[in-house]
Amino acid sequence: MRIKRFICMLITVLMVLAIAPVASMAEGIGAAAHEKAMLKLLDNTWAELEAVEAQLLETRAGMSETVLAMYTAVLNNPNVDKGSIGDLRDEGFTFKVNGMCCSYNYRVRNTERPSAMTGELIATITETVGKIVNTKNGPTSMNVLLVGPYYGIQSTFTDQYRDEANSIAETTGGEMIELANSEATGPAIAAAYPDCGIVIYDSHGTAEGTSSYLCLTTNAGITSEDYSNGWAVSSGSAAYIDGRYIQHHVNGELPNTLVWMAICEGMKLSGRGTTGYALIEAGAGCVYGYSQSVSFSGDYEYEAHFWNNMKNNNMTVAEAFNAMTAALGNWDPAYSSSSGSAWPIVMSPDDPFPANPDSHQTVNCDWQLFGGNMEPVEIEDGYLDPNSIEVYNGFTETVSFTRIPDNANNYDLVWGSEDENIATVTGNKRRATVTGTGVGTTRIYCDIMVGEEAIARKYCSVETLYFPTLNDAANAPGNYLDFTCTTNSYPWSVTIIDGEPVVKSGNAGVNSSTSTLQLVIDMQAGETLSFRWKVSSESNYDKLGFYVNNTQQGNLISGNTSWATITYTAPTTRTYTFEWRYTKDVSVHTGDDCGYVDAVAYSGSVPPLMGDVDNNGSVDSADALLVLRYAMGIATLTPNQLIVADVNGDGVVNSSDALAILRGVLVSK
Repeated sequence: MRIKRFICMLITVLMVLAIAPVASMAEGIGAAAHEKAMLKLLDNTWAELEAVEAQLLETRAGMSETVLAMYTAVLNNPNVDKGSIGDLRDEGFTFKVNGMCCSYNYRVRNTERPSAMTGELIATITETVGKIVNTKNGPTSMNVLLVGPYYGIQSTFTDQYRDEANSIAETTGGEMIELANSEATGPAIAAAYPDCGIVIYDSHGTAEGTSSYLCLTTNAGITSEDYSNGWAVSSGSAAYIDGRYIQHHVNGELPNTLVWMAICEGMKLSGRGTTGYALIEAGAGCVYGYSQSVSFSGDYEYEAHFWNNMKNNNMTVAEAFNAMTAALGNWDPAYSSSSGSAWPIVMSPDDPFPANPDSHQTVNCDWQLFGGNMEPVEIEDGYLDPNSIEVYNGFTETVSFTRIPDNANNYDLVWGSEDENIATVTGNKRRATVTGTGVGTTRIYCDIMVGEEAIARKYCSVETLYFPTLNDAANAPGNYLDFTCTTNSYPWSVTIIDGEPVVKSGNAGVNSSTSTLQLVIDMQAGETLSFRWKVSSESNYDKLGFYVNNTQQGNLISGNTSWATITYTAPTTRTYTFEWRYTKDVSVHTGDDCGYVDAVAYSGSVPPLMGDVDNNGSVDSADALLVLRYAMGIATLTPNQLIVADVNGDGVVNSSDALAILRGVLVSK
């Protein structure tokens, strides 16, 4: 009997154990299904709203008309929680979908960063959110995180902060980590925070409810819980996150990070410093932002002045802030006559959110770029990467120094060039900029210094090439076509893409303008002209076209296209005028805002102009000098150049050809 009872009990226990995982799995499946349903509801709601917005933008409705129409659409949408719609502001409003925070903000969604906005003077807020921790003097990580959600989407976001982030990393010896465009997701940003002592937001920003948010261009990884807690706000396929999102998703304490928020409204009064307090509680040592919408130019002025002092003069944040405002003013320098513009604000363990952020702040933060407790690590060796480069005359290339071990910090580098008439070099502990100064070859080097002793010298070979002319860049190899620009106002120019010269239009940023590249040649019936082209522009409005004898050929192209090859066949024997026109409408500049053309090839024969080595359409003393430098072994020539340089036709390019070119120039005069 006892055995039977024991067996029954054992069976019961086994059944419970067998059922338990199933129940747990069922709960997990149920939670996943709930999350999917919540986000699906959110996506469906925004799909309906964005369809309304698209119709409005198609008619080029203004901000006021669009915001009012969207407000009405939200009021009538059955998925929107009743009573959740916030006050209607000039630029938008907030609402909730099944408890998930949402925002419609016309400024963020459809326009570039505004110049300035008048501050909201609501009741003074003195309550401190979160705990204040003891300050350290500087970061315990020298890495720099750059968050650029709009890079490659809005052309007003330039390389300014990319250059600054690289410069800071070069100064500290750390690494620069960039999260751009769709890579700038909430989870990716939170994951990168613990490894970075400096974090830069280069984006749009907005104050919603009682917090300030960083605007992202993707909602990837954001959960319904994030939306419900207000750490994130839905904006259709995009999302906004605040400091609480980082605080709740970061894995570990921040390394006494300085967070530089180059965004609008990061320190707006209505935001109550919620983002700053959350970041400080997570381990940040300092948070910088603006009380209102800041202009790009004003922010850039502040950034350059502040970080120059932090990098080169090892100032504290308080010292750099005071020097910055003393030199540039207490509010946005772009609007120096309007104190209603954006004011720079600092939060730190010694600087709580001010009662009125739209006023001058006395900053106490003693955070320094080199104030952290970094143990010295001796260097054993290192090398330059790459160890050989080509650079165009007048242009630059970057060479990196790889240290061994990779965390070495107790060293310095002294850079030099064996021939500064060919290349110069400037650098720091991690990278150097090499500038081509004259056609030829040389070596740049760095001495690894430990104290006053140079323990090793590392080299990189440099070949400086002459910069291509318009004809060089536009022609396919073996072609000698002569291109012109029909107007001096917006001429086409040479640029480098993937290491190769191409030509691009010259009217970027100029409303209601056209930039034209022209080619005139005599063709026989059946001969062809081919080329590659692409465009980076405002889709459907700014377009690149190809014309033959003033007649458009095929479709105009716009948006962001890849390289495509076009071939035209001459129907009759005659003179043909080919034109590539990049035409802009009355507003908006997107992408590179230009058209590109490359590899123009004519199937017939156009003989080269012998002696025109630099391919600028004329033979002069500059061509003779190029040939002479080649003959002396201090310059290189391309295959096309070697053909036109051999003016005496003996199959060898030497000083005799240089002399022949020079004689021809003197005779022609």
